[in-house]
Amino acid sequence: MGADGVSDGPKGRPPLVAAVVTMMTTYGLVILASMTLPVLAPIAAGTFDLPARYIGLYTSIIYFGASCTTLIAPHLIARYGALRSSQGTVVFAAAGLFALLSGNLFLVVASALLIGFAYGPGNTASNRLLTAMTSEGKRSGVFSIKQTAVPLGSALAGLVVPPLALLWGWQYAAAAMGIVCLATAFAVQPWREKLDKDRNPAHPIVPRDPVAPVKHVLAHPKLRALSITGLVYSGMQYAFGAIMVAFLVERAGVGAIEAGLILSAAMISSVIFRLAWGYIADWTRPDMVLSLIGFLTAGSVVVAMFVDPRWPIPALVALGCWFGAAGFSWNGVFLALLADMAGPRDVAVTTSGAMTLVFIGSLLFPAAFTGLLVLAGYGVALGSVAAVTAMTAVYVYLQLRKP
Repeated sequence: MGADGVSDGPKGRPPLVAAVVTMMTTYGLVILASMTLPVLAPIAAGTFDLPARYIGLYTSIIYFGASCTTLIAPHLIARYGALRSSQGTVVFAAAGLFALLSGNLFLVVASALLIGFAYGPGNTASNRLLTAMTSEGKRSGVFSIKQTAVPLGSALAGLVVPPLALLWGWQYAAAAMGIVCLATAFAVQPWREKLDKDRNPAHPIVPRDPVAPVKHVLAHPKLRALSITGLVYSGMQYAFGAIMVAFLVERAGVGAIEAGLILSAAMISSVIFRLAWGYIADWTRPDMVLSLIGFLTAGSVVVAMFVDPRWPIPALVALGCWFGAAGFSWNGVFLALLADMAGPRDVAVTTSGAMTLVFIGSLLFPAAFTGLLVLAGYGVALGSVAAVTAMTAVYVYLQLRKP
């Protein structure tokens, strides 16, 4: 039993490839759903009579919803299984996309909450399933493969959604992505029995202490340091990543299609580097790799402070790929470190607690970034988040080096 009374680890080992593919697919589509309105911001902003730069607030609401559901994720997964829980996430993501169709601001808030509820359980489900199938100290590669769902989902949003919006209208583009999410929920059903064979239908859904996972990670110094790092890195990822399309349109003067393609290039770079960082971490030291990623992320954002309409497209693509290689690529190493520190017994509750802090960062940073952006402009906003990220890179390296 885990730290919150949740049983971890299946009695048998389901097929690893099936586990990775199903977790990647469902999580990737939740990511796509979360990025649909951000990549549509320059096109959809007129419907809501708001500047595109306010899209950071939508992202913050998503992560408020994610913070709520990640706390009950260990119990959902214990009762229904990792795959059934993941199927539920894509259904919620579809509902969030359909809520956008009216163009009503109240339903836009509801959309963000629904997609946030979908976002919360994903990493806890995959960590619980994959930890039982992998060995300590050799998880970063496998976890990084699964985490390519994030850039792949974001790249798909950047490549597919803006052209569909120009062809059909942005609401129909959002509806099409919702239909894909629902279809996927049915498509992965054949793996349900093999991947969810350890579920306990009698397990309670509501935890006795909803914040027990957070207490668990904060009580252990290294888990606390790692979780705070996840909070900051995730906050940076979504503070800049969520407004990248709007930033490129406003600051560099490119069109919405070109900006979406640059975001897709960043995501493709992230796919490559998530895999690379994962295997480098397995060969060397994951704490050192995680710190290096933080410094590289901060550096890319500092460079972004100097973007203006004179920048050629290749330079903007290079900058996007730099941010993709670092700012979008820390997650696999982070989740593998969590699994190594927790072990199969406590991996669900540990991941839940750490991801709650990660989602809090994803909630706070975009909101704070938007506030700085409105009050002081891109220079102050970008410089502030870059400084916090660099300081966190030093902090996690020093804390995880301690015996």
